[in-house]
Amino acid sequence: MKRGSLISLTKCGLYCKQGDFYIDPWLPVPKAVVTHAHADHAYRGNDSYLVVSECEPLARIRLDPEAVVSSLDYGVETSLNGVKISFHPAGHILGSAQVRVEYKGEVWVASGDYKLTPDPTCAPFEPVKCNYFITEATFGLPVYRWTDPKVVFAEIDEW
Repeated sequence: MKRGSLISLTKCGLYCKQGDFYIDPWLPVPKAVVTHAHADHAYRGNDSYLVVSECEPLARIRLDPEAVVSSLDYGVETSLNGVKISFHPAGHILGSAQVRVEYKGEVWVASGDYKLTPDPTCAPFEPVKCNYFITEATFGLPVYRWTDPKVVFAEIDEW
């Protein structure tokens, strides 16, 4: 395997040819590995879904009622066609995960949204050692600065 070729961008989204699955695909595919249940990551119409266990109840609400949804706990490894997959906390929302993909010693981590600031509503972001990190950077610009969650919760309590 040529290094740097484990995950590629296709018209359906991020694709792992060796494992024959997509990460957060935006068009219907046979196997979808989903980072979290927000609408821009968990699309309907895929044949099957793999999510982290904390995300499963949310995914079942978001997806078609007859969707085939499987789940794994954080840190538990499974294999698709010889490609190892595991989920690790992304710290974004309840059930958000980074997807660790390993094949023949090469490790990629794909994260949908993630947050480094501790948040009591979800598992904290976990750094995952890898050769390649794919990040969504919707809010990556320095202009985006978020209020400390303690302040937000205090404001909610006061309200």
